[in-house]
Amino acid sequence: MNTLASRIRACGRTVAVATVCLAMTIGLAACSSSAQTKDEGPDYADDEAMSIIAEGFQKRSDVIEQYEQKNEDDSSEYVKAAVQAEIDTDKGLKSRQFKDSKLQENVIAYLNLLDDSMDVVKNNSYMSADYTEQWTKVYDKRSALLKTFVDDYGLKVDEKYQESLNDIVANGSSVQKKTETEDALNNLISSTTFEKTDDGYGMYTYSAVIENTTGIDFGSVTLLVALYGADGVKVEETYASTSSWPKGEKVKFEAMSTNDAAQVKVSVSDYEVED
Repeated sequence: MNTLASRIRACGRTVAVATVCLAMTIGLAACSSSAQTKDEGPDYADDEAMSIIAEGFQKRSDVIEQYEQKNEDDSSEYVKAAVQAEIDTDKGLKSRQFKDSKLQENVIAYLNLLDDSMDVVKNNSYMSADYTEQWTKVYDKRSALLKTFVDDYGLKVDEKYQESLNDIVANGSSVQKKTETEDALNNLISSTTFEKTDDGYGMYTYSAVIENTTGIDFGSVTLLVALYGADGVKVEETYASTSSWPKGEKVKFEAMSTNDAAQVKVSVSDYEVED
């Protein structure tokens, strides 16, 4: 009996120890799993954002192709359908987190441009002057962002869609170059002070000698010279221009008026770039 009882007690202890060990093993595994989950952190979208943008671009292209094959009369409806296809594909990125804040900024800007595109189609008569103007602005901004995605983030599409992407990226290059040119010229002019000269007989000349430090060869450049009275009210707009302004060259811009302005504000009215 003693021997049997001892065996039973020994078995009990063995089972108890085994139970405790099993519980500890499960607990450790649970802790390890929890630690791994915690270490993984947020589900960032950086590594998949471009594939989603590419998918949206391709779906939009597919809708356009389908409507072109059908030769549908209501072009505005197929534009809406095409834009909506891209919106539906990309919209999930709005609520995603990114490690790269600049990438997130560009992606959100792109998604907002898709919404702007839809607004243009919904709120304007198709191919009207207002439609064309607003659509071109949105298209230019979208193409510039797609160029950024290709150049900086490796955006790629399937071979079937490569020509379409190439076309819009080429437009993006033109837009980017134009923006850089305008920024350089505007910054140059905004840092310039126009001096006032009393010519007598009630005439005043407003002038400034400006050196073209932009590194760009300009053809004709016209500046808008706005004249303000002492009360801050604009009293006149006049112009100062040159027919040619190569890089590195100094040009004297002049505007004449009968107004004795207390303040002068100058901005770029028009310009041409030499080839």
